[in-house]
Amino acid sequence: MNPPDSSEITKNYETVFKEMVEYVRSLGVTVNTTTKARGHQGFFLKNRIDISSNICYERKIEVLIHEFTHYIHARIDSNISVKHGNLEALFPAADIPRLENELYEVTKAFDRNKGYKLLHEKRENVLKEIKEISAEIKKQYPDFKRSQPYKKLEKDIRKTDAKYLLKYDRVKIKNAFFGGTKDYSVATVDSDFPQLESSTKNYIVLKSKQRTLKRISSRINRINNYYRRPAELFARFVEALFVDTNKVTQIAPYAYLVFCKELTNERYLELAEFINKFF
Repeated sequence: MNPPDSSEITKNYETVFKEMVEYVRSLGVTVNTTTKARGHQGFFLKNRIDISSNICYERKIEVLIHEFTHYIHARIDSNISVKHGNLEALFPAADIPRLENELYEVTKAFDRNKGYKLLHEKRENVLKEIKEISAEIKKQYPDFKRSQPYKKLEKDIRKTDAKYLLKYDRVKIKNAFFGGTKDYSVATVDSDFPQLESSTKNYIVLKSKQRTLKRISSRINRINNYYRRPAELFARFVEALFVDTNKVTQIAPYAYLVFCKELTNERYLELAEFINKFF
């Protein structure tokens, strides 16, 4: 048997997407599909959903499911616009900590944010570099600890302009007496300060790597805080159910059972009909 033609698959996605849009509009929701969409691929605000015109129909379906779930959530939980909602309103009498952990695991498993994954990879690479540099320094200074300032090395550094590189990766220093400026960089510390021993220069590079790690970790934490918002956890869970229900049930068996129970009890309003029609 020949595999299905890709153009036919695209047409099927397009048909399903248009039917979904028609259904959501029948509920009185404004759905815009011809703009780039504010934010990234889509957004929901009050009674309006925008889906980016720059993504494929398969992704448009997933984004519409996500934003429609926000719409349903907003009708159930008045806190969604202020505190990003709460899971208790969606899953009353459930074990919320357990449920939250499972929903977050689903979010991570189905995450499409390549930048987020790259950040984790960068973090691991920088951590590896930090350990390697620390090991080199410890060969000469066994009592060295990277978690705190090391005065034996900083003493020599602070006698030169290299002291600025303990805080900054790149600096421009103006000469107060003779005029002119000098540019220094962690990347060129070897040539900029040939008089410093290798362990001392490694210490400067280490401080730079630690600053890089801190920036990466801060960005990861901001994304994690966003992903852990109840509104995002719920919307990504429903989106994931459409993509691969079996995988969701394996990752989040408890959340799936509670969700199905509440769906049957019509807690999620038109979301039940939406799922019956399109999932």
